[in-house]
Amino acid sequence: MKDSPDIEHGAHDGASGSVPLWQRTPGDRPLRDTVERTVDIAILGGGVAGTSCAYHAASRGVGCVLLEAGTIASRASGRNDGQILLGLGEHYNRLIGQWGARDAEALWRFIDDNHEGMLAVIEDQTLACSAIRNGGLRLAEAETEAAELRESAELLAGMGVPVRYLDAPEVAEALPLSRGFVGGLFLEREAIFDPFAFVRELAMRARDRGARVREACPVAKIEGEAGGFRIHCADGPCIDATVLVHATSALAPELDRSGFLGRTIFPFRGQILATHPLPDEVCRAMPPWAMSSNFCYEYFRMHADRLTLGGMRWAVPGEETGIVDDSTVHDGVTARLEAWLEAHFPAIARAGTAMSWTGIMAGTRDGLPLVGGIPGRPGEYTCAAFNGYGMSFAFAAGATIVDLIESGRTERPAAAMFRPSRFV
Repeated sequence: MKDSPDIEHGAHDGASGSVPLWQRTPGDRPLRDTVERTVDIAILGGGVAGTSCAYHAASRGVGCVLLEAGTIASRASGRNDGQILLGLGEHYNRLIGQWGARDAEALWRFIDDNHEGMLAVIEDQTLACSAIRNGGLRLAEAETEAAELRESAELLAGMGVPVRYLDAPEVAEALPLSRGFVGGLFLEREAIFDPFAFVRELAMRARDRGARVREACPVAKIEGEAGGFRIHCADGPCIDATVLVHATSALAPELDRSGFLGRTIFPFRGQILATHPLPDEVCRAMPPWAMSSNFCYEYFRMHADRLTLGGMRWAVPGEETGIVDDSTVHDGVTARLEAWLEAHFPAIARAGTAMSWTGIMAGTRDGLPLVGGIPGRPGEYTCAAFNGYGMSFAFAAGATIVDLIESGRTERPAAAMFRPSRFV
């Protein structure tokens, strides 16, 4: 595995690796807020999960510090393609098959609450993250998946979800540059945005409410127990905290003294490419939707005058599982993505690939996140392992963590499905 020599990469900053399209403007100096020696909650990890925890805690007047080893949103949260999705890669009919109708609906409602909460805070707090809410389209490349999309459309419509099924001619009309799609499911309320800007803007709003943020602050060691944790920061200061929240996703096992997260979470790497700027007539033919095909294994959208496309890790040996290095790309994945683009959007493929990057995600064996107390570790919580769907879960998951810290319970029915204790 190596960097592809003929693909543009961003500047390198050590652990961050090749910089995604929306991180290519040099950042400001690291945030280095002054922190009181003792805080209520110490949150480890400045991605969308940790930042959401900090935002919700600070909004409720709970003292907290957010500690990030690098910079806010520099890893997976700032390296995805910026789709605010409803649902998961598994179509809704499969969620019912896996979890039953009641739990599948609870899961959908949690994701829907996350979706609405994110869009509300973007609007209410005027977050400058280029959010566009025009809908999303799941596409089928085979009749078998098209049948599942039709079934899912009927099930979701029965729940009152604004959704409609598109047959092959309707897909061709909606995406005149496309080839090879036999059906689609259109969700009217999905959105796209700049994920890097969203997380950084949310961190700023958390600071406005009293949260303290320290970037470039690796945690060297954790000592103590509930009510008296001591966090040794590599840059010098120690911080005492009543509660800890592990929100470093694939890296969470590194700071979990119980070993539970190491046994439960596995890392995997996703890869995205961006085209060169496209001609105006091509841009006009591509709607500003969140889009995917093949059960969301391939996903794409317009970003200004470029198309971004991710996926294809399943098509290479090992499926990029067990990797925590986001500083390189896999040439085989790049080739597969370019072949997919040539097969389905030849007019866009002609523009060529301008850049490619990777991001490290965390998964669990049942495909659901870890949101709650770490078994056997009173006072320690985790908000991690979103299986590639952090933007679908993490904002509401952050609120759930604060619920649990404050009262030991939450009113969100699906939260029971995310309890880490299910793996004990």
